Amino acid sequence: MEALPAVAEGTALQDLPEDALLAILALLAPPDAAAAACACRRLAAASSSPSLPLALALRLGLPPPRPVLPASDPAMAARLFRSLHRLHRLLGLWRRLPSSGSGYRSSSPLSPLAAFEWAPRGTLAASLLAPSAHGLAVAKSPFVTLSIDQSGDTVATMGDVPVCVNFVGNNHIVVDAVAPSGEDEDEALEGGSPPEELYMHFANRRSPGAGRKRRSKQGRRRGRAMEAEHFVRIADAEPTETRPLQGLWKGICESRTLEFYLVTYDDIGGITCRRVSDTRGQNSGFTPIFWTTNTTFIEQPFSEKELEQYSGREHIHGGDSDHTGTENRDVSRILCINSSYDVDPHLSASLYDMRNVEGRIWLYEDGTFGFGFSGSNSIIDLKHVSSDGCTIDTLD
Repeated sequence: MEALPAVAEGTALQDLPEDALLAILALLAPPDAAAAACACRRLAAASSSPSLPLALALRLGLPPPRPVLPASDPAMAARLFRSLHRLHRLLGLWRRLPSSGSGYRSSSPLSPLAAFEWAPRGTLAASLLAPSAHGLAVAKSPFVTLSIDQSGDTVATMGDVPVCVNFVGNNHIVVDAVAPSGEDEDEALEGGSPPEELYMHFANRRSPGAGRKRRSKQGRRRGRAMEAEHFVRIADAEPTETRPLQGLWKGICESRTLEFYLVTYDDIGGITCRRVSDTRGQNSGFTPIFWTTNTTFIEQPFSEKELEQYSGREHIHGGDSDHTGTENRDVSRILCINSSYDVDPHLSASLYDMRNVEGRIWLYEDGTFGFGFSGSNSIIDLKHVSSDGCTIDTLD
């Protein structure tokens, strides 16, 4: 984005040039931009300008939005601004929630993750991410494509099938079938229905689960049923300087298969790691792996005991890997951790005792890390799933 024009100290808001006002509004969500427009007439005029969506597109690094807006249509400009902001909110990695178990068939493979990324021509492409059978590569398959139609509204498709992608709060989305047409909903009213049937029809339309029943009925007519799919945002998908372990990671586990791991920091300074897997599993696809309440690293130089604990372990690699299992890497820091439940099936301790099995995280010089537990001689090395907001090492 171009730098804002320099303004003198004490310059009134109403004295700023229009491009500066547009840049300010482009930083705000649509409700906040509408509230800011009440501050002065200049902001009010800028908020309805056809140039506002262009300013937002420039901020997001997108090509000029389509359709090209007529200068006299502020309503379309507002819709286009909202649509661009909505697409921007969807960017990033999302974790699939387990299904409701209602028996409807899912419309897509049960991949545990979805990635929303910018695609050509200003569209937003969502892909499903799943472990592949090829080492650390991640299998990536098309899911939903979102674009902006000629009226400035957002449209979404799953292949050739129209779908809805709706927010439930800021960090929860639902992908569902497009709402049924009025013709199907009003079918029960044809033929002069008596008053009691009219009452039951409208009562059922407003009762909990009514929408799901209507979708199921339509699905049977078409030979398929689409179940609503829920995703929650992975807010901190990549590590930072102060939180070097946080984010979404991938690694080869004890079974020699690729798994995803999500490491989060809590508000009191603790760290938790969970494995993100197929939501059909016994743990709803979100299995606890390790945790700690003390994030103080052991710094160099390391003791002989710590060095021996690391060097005597085998690094796990996939079945098709040419790497030897004994290669060691440069360790910059070490963190003590505790296991969570039955993390490692090879540990000899009972399930109750395994909640307190001690382990280590070895943070490597390149910013990645590995972890292992007492009673096991292996290390699970983790790599990044994304970098700068883009998924890496994927197989389409």
